[in-house]
Order: sequence, then C-alpha cells, then structure tokens
Amino acid sequence: ALMGAAFGKGENKTVEEIAAPTAEAVKETTTKSTTTAPTSTASTSSEMKEISLADTKRVGREDTGYVNIPKDWVLYESKYSNQQFQYSSPDKYSLLTLNGYAKDTVELGPDETFGARLIADRLYSYWQNDKNQTILQGSKTIFALESAFLMKVAFSDGKHLFQWVFQKGDKVYSAAIESSANIVTPLRPFIEQSWGLDPNTPGK
Repeated sequence: ALMGAAFGKGENKTVEEIAAPTAEAVKETTTKSTTTAPTSTASTSSEMKEISLADTKRVGREDTGYVNIPKDWVLYESKYSNQQFQYSSPDKYSLLTLNGYAKDTVELGPDETFGARLIADRLYSYWQNDKNQTILQGSKTIFALESAFLMKVAFSDGKHLFQWVFQKGDKVYSAAIESSANIVTPLRPFIEQSWGLDPNTPGK
C-alpha cells in the first residue's frame, strides 16, 4: 500500500482538469460472463441482479480508452467533455470518467518526471484537499493487466469514488467510478477487466 505521502506532492493546475469532473458518481461493468451487481436504475437500492457481458455496451474514445458499461447508461456532457470521456446512469447518480494524458499535455515542474506516479500524486493531493472527502486511501493494484495506483475516496454525502491511474505505452490513463458503495464495489471488476484500447474487444 502507498503511504499518504506517496501521493502528496504539490498541486498543479492540471489537477482540477483531471479530477474535478468526477463529482456525480460512478458504476462499472466487466469482461466476465456474469457478475452480481446492483441494478443501474436504482442508485441507492441494495437490490442485486445478474449482469452479463451481453447486457453491456462498449464506450470510450481513442484518447481515453474504452470500457464496457450497462446498456442503459448515457453519454454525460459537461464543460470538461473535451478533456475527458464520461457516461452516467440514467438518473445521473453514477458516473464513469475516462482520461488520457500524453507527455506534451502535462506541465512538469523542475524535479518532476512524467508518468503514472506523477498523475497519481497530483490526484491524491487534489482529493486530500476536497472539503467533502471523509476517507482517502491510496494503494497499488493491477488494472487491465497494468500496474496501477488506486485511490478510494469516501464523501460526506455517502458516495464513494474509485480512481485508477496507470501507464500504457507512452500515455498515462485514468479511470474513475463514483456512486454509492453498493454500486461501486460490486461493479469494480467490470472496469478493471474491460478497459482497453480496442473499441470492440473488452480487455484489449
């Protein structure tokens, strides 16, 4: 597990562009044939149902990567849409956010090196300073077969955020889901296993 200091380097203007949009909630999907997950239309319900790959659709952009999400989710547009890709549950309670960062788009300080650790540090610092954040944990994990940094954030309104940061090739990517705990936790495998750069094939 990463210590708090591992993410806690100075803030940067880029941080707001990276993190601020993930403020409404998220839900996920998986490459496994079936999994038990909350219904996407009942945000706060504890009811569970079987979701198969056939019940999902693949969404994303070339610059952010692609994932599988429930078929009833819709494109979410905001002032940050040109910088990132977002889809939400029909009630807009759950939110998926995808980002991609090329080296030439990230402003570096004199002692900074571009990479997943840098973006993770900036995001961790951002969430540390969020006045609605009540719990923040950082750890190392595997995401889409890549080594990744994972931030788990709990907020005072009861929502939870999982945000992964990882490098693939020359780019750093971020994937975030935000929603109630009973949606974020069971659906986590969908995002972790289905993310990829292939618009048609989950996990590739």
